[in-house]
Amino acid sequence: MDSKLLALYRQRCSAFQEQQDKAQRVSNGVSWLRLIFFLLAAGVFFYGLYGPFAGIEYLSLPPAAVFVALVIKHKRLQEEIDFLNKLVKINTKAVLRLEWKWTSFPERGDHYVDLTHPYSSDLNIFGQGSLFQYVDATTSFRGERLLADMLSRPAPAEEIEQRQEAISELSSRLDFRQNFQASGMEGLFKKQDPQDVLSWAEENVHRSGKWPSAILYLPLLTLVMFILALLGLVIYLPAGILLGIQIIVALPGERKAQERFAKTDKAVQRLKRYEKLMQWVEQEDFKAPFLISQKERLFSQEQPASHHLKKIVHIADRNNLRFSNGMIYLILKYAVLWDLWTLKMLDDWQFSYGKSVRSWFEAVGEVEALSSLAGLCHDNRHWVFPTVWTGAPGLQAEDLGHPLIYPGERVGNHISLSGPGRFFIITGSNMSGKSTLLRTVGINLVLAYAGAPVCAAKLDCAMMQIYSKMQIHDNLEERVSTFYGELKRIKMILDAAQSGAPLLILLDEIFRGTNPRDRIFATRNIISQLQKLNVIGLLTTHDHELAELEKEYSDSISNYHFTDEVRNGELYFDYKIKPGIARSGNAGTLMKMIGIEVSEGES
Repeated sequence: MDSKLLALYRQRCSAFQEQQDKAQRVSNGVSWLRLIFFLLAAGVFFYGLYGPFAGIEYLSLPPAAVFVALVIKHKRLQEEIDFLNKLVKINTKAVLRLEWKWTSFPERGDHYVDLTHPYSSDLNIFGQGSLFQYVDATTSFRGERLLADMLSRPAPAEEIEQRQEAISELSSRLDFRQNFQASGMEGLFKKQDPQDVLSWAEENVHRSGKWPSAILYLPLLTLVMFILALLGLVIYLPAGILLGIQIIVALPGERKAQERFAKTDKAVQRLKRYEKLMQWVEQEDFKAPFLISQKERLFSQEQPASHHLKKIVHIADRNNLRFSNGMIYLILKYAVLWDLWTLKMLDDWQFSYGKSVRSWFEAVGEVEALSSLAGLCHDNRHWVFPTVWTGAPGLQAEDLGHPLIYPGERVGNHISLSGPGRFFIITGSNMSGKSTLLRTVGINLVLAYAGAPVCAAKLDCAMMQIYSKMQIHDNLEERVSTFYGELKRIKMILDAAQSGAPLLILLDEIFRGTNPRDRIFATRNIISQLQKLNVIGLLTTHDHELAELEKEYSDSISNYHFTDEVRNGELYFDYKIKPGIARSGNAGTLMKMIGIEVSEGES
């Protein structure tokens, strides 16, 4: 645990809490002042209205103005308090993460669990105690989805280095990341798929021609005619006829217009939540090219996306006048063709910016996902960015550890596995670290291909597709046994390997669902096929007969093992991988440790 980092987050938590408490005290004072000035304004107004002194009611205007100003001030204070509360929560969560209590975080990515995925289920990418649960700091639906995608599929090789630069830069921008995250922490925001907003924004808009648009200026002519009539220069009939035409023009299609306004209002309520997120990105002076490119996506026609969002909010507010002040709305609807003007403004906005909304969401989501991985970089400063190459499969790692194991218990290993067909066959007793090593290699490559730092002193690796077989479940509904489920998984891996693409294959004690003879036969057959292809891999096993493969394929297959030691009746593991074959087992010792009787000579 990094004590300096822990102190930093605790100090920030305390500072934001103090600011929140101070703002709350000010807010309470403003609330009382607001009440006092309201009562003062109301008292003076009614005294002037019903009292003996004419004109006194006008003296209520100054306290009424102060009351309105205090209402606005109170609203802003409440927004500030809410924002500071979110910053307190963010830093409290950071403390819990450093204290290794992150497995209680609610956002686990359970809905991304896919048992058919090449590796995510085996490597605990999603679900309880997963990598996603550890790193997620996204607040929008799209941001979460992009983070899940980054952990589910490798980035293009040419993009990894760009992401590394972006993540490295974001890791040093703690204030930006936390302010950005706090701005998006809004209730169900993360749960709401923005697809309906995108469908609204991208729908085809038929803009009016010159003649229909000219009708919108009819109220100006009507006003001129009324003024001339008032001056006695013309009769009122032309002005009345023009007003009648306006009413006729305004009435048709009202139901259709209201349906469109309703869809717009619903979409705008969702869009408003992106405004603050966009503003943080728009105003940040990024240096990394990848971050600059995301920022540039938020600019349309030389104006920032947040500016365009304010326009559509204004358009929606025009329509909402019918609910806030119906009488004024009815007058404006016919006098100045209010609804038609609002529809024209809506058409113009969707025509000009509707197709850009998807890009805005993507840009914000990218920054969210990268910020999550930047938090990983910030909180694990001894981790390193890997070197990733394209070409033959391979990896060399120094002090490679599992990122989800508590640092005080984490053990690193050196791994060097390069060249097509290279395999490690790993033996060892129960709980000695075999499966953990496979997960360690796999999950670090997932981080590497996302552009994130890895839990190692050094890691060089090729771009490889990751395939694993570690957990297999039977399926009663589909009448699939454990053994048959394993066969299907192995077939998927073989098909992928035969494509010629570089692969990393992680096999943990395969074919456990059958007898030893069939298991050894099947495993030998699979390894014999794989070592001829453009893959590298690690296989764990308790079947020492498989270690004989090293003699048959000495250029490509090597034996490694883990050991344990019994001290005063207790098992101890060093979790260090060593060359050769394991020579001991611990089943009997483990049985005794949990209270199962073991016959003499069988332990």
